[in-house]
This record gives sequence, structure tokens and C-alpha cells, in this order.
Amino acid sequence: MIRRVRLENWRAYRHLDLHVDPGVTFLVAPNGVGKSSLLEAVRWALAPGPMADDPTVVRNGHTAAAATVTLTSERGELEVRREITLRGARSTSKFSAVLDGQTLQEEEVRGILSEAWSADLRFVSRTAFLTEDLRVEEDEPDLRSHLCSVYSLDELQRALEEIGPALRRANRGVSAARAELTATSEQLITARDERAAVENRLESARSAVSAARQRLADSQGASERASAAARLQAAAAIWDDRNVAFRREVEEVVGMPPQDAPLEQVLNQVKQSVRDGVESARAEQAQLKARLEAVEEAIARLHEAGGECPVCLRELDDESRGRAEHLHLQDLADVRQRLEVIDPHPLVQRLNDVETLERRVAALGERPSVESVEESDLLGIDAATALADLERAAAALRELEIAAQRAEERIEQISGELEEAELLKRRYREVALLDAAEKALNSTISSVLGEQLAPLTSEVNRRWQSVFPDRPNLNVLPDGTMSRDAGGAVLAFAAFSAGEKMVAKLMMRLTTLLVTTKVPFCWVDEPLEHLDPPSRHLVGSMLAHLSTASGLEQIFVTTYEEPLARRLAEFQPGRVRVEYLRTEHVS
Repeated sequence: MIRRVRLENWRAYRHLDLHVDPGVTFLVAPNGVGKSSLLEAVRWALAPGPMADDPTVVRNGHTAAAATVTLTSERGELEVRREITLRGARSTSKFSAVLDGQTLQEEEVRGILSEAWSADLRFVSRTAFLTEDLRVEEDEPDLRSHLCSVYSLDELQRALEEIGPALRRANRGVSAARAELTATSEQLITARDERAAVENRLESARSAVSAARQRLADSQGASERASAAARLQAAAAIWDDRNVAFRREVEEVVGMPPQDAPLEQVLNQVKQSVRDGVESARAEQAQLKARLEAVEEAIARLHEAGGECPVCLRELDDESRGRAEHLHLQDLADVRQRLEVIDPHPLVQRLNDVETLERRVAALGERPSVESVEESDLLGIDAATALADLERAAAALRELEIAAQRAEERIEQISGELEEAELLKRRYREVALLDAAEKALNSTISSVLGEQLAPLTSEVNRRWQSVFPDRPNLNVLPDGTMSRDAGGAVLAFAAFSAGEKMVAKLMMRLTTLLVTTKVPFCWVDEPLEHLDPPSRHLVGSMLAHLSTASGLEQIFVTTYEEPLARRLAEFQPGRVRVEYLRTEHVS
């Protein structure tokens, strides 16, 4: 049970320290003072819910706010504190708790309170408190999950929660597959026949390409051979022209036509003849020079010897000496005359000319051998025509290859769709099984909860009729949804008036707390708004008398209806109290 609430810089509160007693407490204050903020802070401290990091709860001019709630339980006094701190545009929250001097983590506190109250804290936050945000919401606490926990149906509920997404996924898969699968076995047979026909045409097309490629190669080869032969013929003609020119030059050097003998042979014979002449002239010239030197030396010795013969050393008379000298001079003149006639230089020049011409003839080389080109039809085939034929054959082959690829893709697509069709059958079976399981689980849970919920619904309806006797039959479903009968039709909760919604929410919460939990308190914000005076009195009286019921030890009600609150406190002194929240609380 809640015994104390302390607030620091929480919305309009600078500081608040409020002690709360058992029984029924009516907290009276004018509108705008902060009654709703007080309940909001207590609810946030125990379980943040959607207010985890709401920076608007921090009082203007401050950077942090805190709410501390002290509870009593069988395990001792538990103090829970939650603080929110602003850091620029961001906010962070911090939790702390102490149980009889021992520090606890938030998860430990959740476990202790959930065990003590037999309810999850999120469910308690939406059931044991009826704050302003809960009063305007259409959704109610998840009563179904809570009742499943109370009546040990958790495993069935968890199984149902797992089946739901699986069933939705399976249904989406079935819908998508059903929309996409259009293939049939007949289509697969047709596609395979088309692929076989294309493959047959492909073989012919490949053969046509090979033949066209061979014709092009043969045409190009024949053309190249003809070109080579033409080049050889042209080279042979050039060789013949140069050979004729060389023969004319040889004729000029030799002095006579070289007949039909090869030029190399003719030039070699001439060169050898000229070379022999050069050597002979040089040998004769050397002999004549030696003879010239001997004659000159003999004449000299003849003059030096006086009257003696330089050979036999006998005395010579004048006639003999004169005759000898005459003979020597005559011989000297003959030698000199012969030396003037013998000159090897022209023969050497001629030898050089012959050798030069021989080298040029040797450079000419052999006459190119001209091969005859066999007559062939290929010589008449234009290579461009053969190339065009090959290109057309290759294009036709490429088209057939693309058609074969498309045919294969079509077969794969149809085969895949047929496989998907088999998978679709399995999915249909899966959907059927999941759907049957979901219906069975729902039926089981609804049956059990319907039986267990009947007393709760009856009690809620009884309390509802005590306020609205002219509007009977308030229905409560396991998920917390409420409706009522209206002239034989079902009136949805959204069509309730503001007062009806408030009373219905309050009755459902009070009854749920009493019947299905061990939560010892209920804090309600402005339950008397939107009600006419008789209904306000009935609701206020019911709240005042609830403190005597087993289970609810504390009921805390905020209101601005001070006269009604004072009258109810006078009827039950000690059990019903009136507290005033004045402006000094929020100063």
C-alpha cells in the first residue's frame, strides 16, 4: 500500500511531501492546481510506461525532477525513486529503490511487486490508476493477458501469440504465390519442344558458319597466293631488266658480248685474265728494272776500270771499249723504251672495275622463281562477298543462340513455378494447420476466460446499474473491451457519453483489482466529472464504501467536489478522509 509521496520540481510542484493513510481519501483542490500531476507522478515512479523520458514534467527553470513513493508490504517498507534529468534537448531517467535499508535494482523491484500484487506492473499501471490520459484513451488494459496469467493460461496465450504472426506470414506467402503462379505442365512440354527445335536449327546454323568461315579463309588464301605470285613476277621482271643492263656493262668492260654464259662466270674469267695480265706486266717490269740497273752498273764499272774489261780484267783497246759501251747504251735504251711501254696501272683500274661489277652482279642474286598459280574458282570469289556471307551466317547463329537461351530461361521459369506450386500446396496445408490450431487455442482460452470472467462481468454490471439503472447490461470482453445494450442493439464503447466512459472504466478497474489481483490500492483522478449530481453522489458513495471490501485497503480520489466529499466523510468517520491540496503545496 502507498503510504507517502514526495515530489521535487515536478510540473507545478516545487516540493510536495504527502502522507497517505488506508481507507478512502478525497484530495480536494480547484482545477489547475495539480491533482492530475500528482497521480501521474506516482504512476510514473512505479512503472514509467509512455512517460519514460518526457521532458515536460520538469518544472520550468530547473533541469531535473523526481518522484519518490514509499510502500508498505509484508517484506517491509519499500521506497522507490525515479528521477529525470535534462541535458540540452535530451533527457535521461534514473531509478533507485531501497527495501528496509537494502538497495535493489529495478528488475528486482518489479519482481517483488508483481509477486505481491499477482499482476504485471504494466497491467497495474493501467488498472490501479485512472489518470487523465487513461480516461481519454479508448484502449483498456490488456485484461486477456492478465487473466491468462491469473488462470495459468500463459502457455496457451504464448502459443497463440506465436501462431498469429506465423499464420499471417503463411497467408501472405500463399497470396503472393497464388498471384504469381500461372505455369502448367503443358506449358513445360511446349517449352521443351520449342527448345529442341531451336537446338536443331542451331546445329545447321553452326555448320553454315563453319562453311562460310572456311570459304572466307580459302578465298583469302588464294588471294594471298595470287598476290605473292604477282609480286614474284614483278620482281623477276625487275631482275631481268637489271640483268640486261649488267650484260651491257659487261660488254662495255669486256669489249664483246658475254654470250649466254652466266654473268658471274664471264666476269670471273675476265677478272682472272686481267689479274694474270697485271701480274705478268708487274713481273716483266721488275725484270726490266733489274736489267736496267745491271746495264747502268756495267757502264759505270766500264768507265771506272779504264782500259780493263770489268768482267775478265783483260785490257781493252779503244775500239773494244767503245764497242762495249755502245752495246750497253743500246741495251739501256731498249730497256727504258720497254719500261715506258709496260704500265700495269690501266690493268689494275680495269681489274677494279671488273671486281666492282662482279660485286654488283652478285648483289643482284638469283632470278626470283616464278610459280604458276593453279586455276581455281576461289580466285573469282570476292573476299568481301565471303565476309558478308560469314557475317550473315554468324548473325543468324546469334539470333538462334539468343532464342535457345530464352527457351532455356522459359523452361527454368516454368519448372520453378511448378516447384513453387508444389510448395504452395504445402503452404496451404500449413495455413490450414495453423488456422485450426489458432481457432482451437482461441476457443480453449475464450471458453476458460468466459467462465472465469462471468463473475467479474456480473459484478461490473451490478456496480454499473447502481449508477445507471436505466442503462443495463454492460458487457466486458476478455480483452477489456466494453459495450452495452441500447434498445436491442449493441452500443460500442466509443459511442458512450463522457460520464458513461468514466464510470465504465472505473467499475471495470475496481472489479478487476478486487477479483483478479492482490493490489491493495486504487488511485482515481476526477471520477465525478461529466456526471449529473445524482450520479456523482452514487459514484462517490460507492467509492466511500469500497474501503470496507476485502482486498482494496486504499482508495485515493482527486476531486473538486468538496461538499460531496465532506458529506461522505461525515457518514464514515475514520474510514473516509478529506485532504486539501492548496496552493502552498505547489509553491
